[in-house]
Amino acid sequence: MKKVLIVAILGWLAGYSTQAQTVLPGKQDIDKSTFEGLYVTTKIEEKYLGQYWESYLKQYGKVSSSRGGVYRAPSANISSVSSSPINLSSQVSSKKGLSQVFIYLDLGNGSYVTQGTKGYAEAESFLKKFAEDAILYDDARVAEEAMKESEKSFSKLTRKGESLKKDIEKTEKELANLKKDLEINQKDVATSQTDLETKKKVFEDAKAKIPAKQ
Repeated sequence: MKKVLIVAILGWLAGYSTQAQTVLPGKQDIDKSTFEGLYVTTKIEEKYLGQYWESYLKQYGKVSSSRGGVYRAPSANISSVSSSPINLSSQVSSKKGLSQVFIYLDLGNGSYVTQGTKGYAEAESFLKKFAEDAILYDDARVAEEAMKESEKSFSKLTRKGESLKKDIEKTEKELANLKKDLEINQKDVATSQTDLETKKKVFEDAKAKIPAKQ
């Protein structure tokens, strides 16, 4: 059963890790404003995806987060996209079992990265690289959780084994005491039986001496 579980987990991880990460252009409403940019979807849970995304962004500058899965890096240094700092706004969300990371890259002077503009291919690679890294992080998280569950099971069974061992030792000690009590009892029974037979004979002798009624 244990081997089957391990094989199943590894198989799932292998299939998960080989998902094709497609980056697409799109629009997103962030804090009541509509932005045009690009996004990528994944099966990673939204709460974990947000953690991975924030960590990824911190490589490129200071990051702030707010409610609704919004992450901003007002002066992101993504040299592959632009030689100047980028005002990056993004949102992590989920729908129908899929999670999504959307990014809007403001290059300044009213220009931003979208399909067909300069820097789009590089932004696409930037987001795709994140999605691939996120899957690796999540693979490790899932494997760690499975390991911890196995550790819990192992510890529980080990504790139960130790408890059973103590119960056996206690029972064996009680059994040894019972055997000693039984030996004493058997000696007492033999002594009591001898005493009973002696007194029975005395009684019968005394009874025999009573004169018969006329």
